[in-house]
Amino acid sequence: MKIHEVKGYINTLYIAEYEHGLLLMDGASPADLETIELFCKITLKRPVSDIKLAVVTHMHPDHSGCAPILRKKYGTKIAAYKNIDKWYSGPTGWVQHKLDCFMAQLVALRQKTKIRRIFSRRITKPDYLMNDGDLLPFFNDWQVVYTPGHTAHDMAIYHAGKKTLYCGDSIVEVKGKLNLPLPVIFKNRMRESYQKLGSLNCVTIIPAHGNMIVTNDCMKIFMDVSEMIGTPPNKLRRRINYLSVWSPDIWKPAVRRMLW
Repeated sequence: MKIHEVKGYINTLYIAEYEHGLLLMDGASPADLETIELFCKITLKRPVSDIKLAVVTHMHPDHSGCAPILRKKYGTKIAAYKNIDKWYSGPTGWVQHKLDCFMAQLVALRQKTKIRRIFSRRITKPDYLMNDGDLLPFFNDWQVVYTPGHTAHDMAIYHAGKKTLYCGDSIVEVKGKLNLPLPVIFKNRMRESYQKLGSLNCVTIIPAHGNMIVTNDCMKIFMDVSEMIGTPPNKLRRRINYLSVWSPDIWKPAVRRMLW
């Protein structure tokens, strides 16, 4: 197994290469389709249909948008956490989806990236609905780790043999500094997720945004980021928090608590 790193539209794409097929470790954005196609054909010299599985770690458009396109065009199967399609469901989910697509384009502007298509499907209908601890279809050396906090359905994947963790948006690395994802919706669940990730004792941590992290103290990394949850939000974080409360997975439980 070899992991390839590919520069994507607003994040880094990772493809695990095996003899029997390719694993797209996160679902990418619609803007990444041509990048993935060219990398398979030119660099790997393999057909794009060799991507047997695309993992969708969560529904934000830069992590989910390309997977349904690959499925329709090349037959790629999709694996995601079992409750993923609740996130953008209903009228308020539609609003949140449009806001998240807009915020993804703002990230592209900040990175001085040429604007390309980012609007994605808001319902994924995964071929495989995953639970915490499940092994990935076709690539059962990777295990699902349920990591809610950024959303209610985030998941990471862990390769115990290589002590390698792909953590999606659980942490963000920028210029050598680690930070929280934007936003952290469920703070207590995020803390629990960091505790779980730290206990894996991994050596290599792969975030979707930033560079690979090699460490001999995995727990310290996740506990350091966990401590940031209690710090007062800056202006950017406050603005993103205001724009990230429309998913029914957020407001329906809040309404229930008010009623009861």
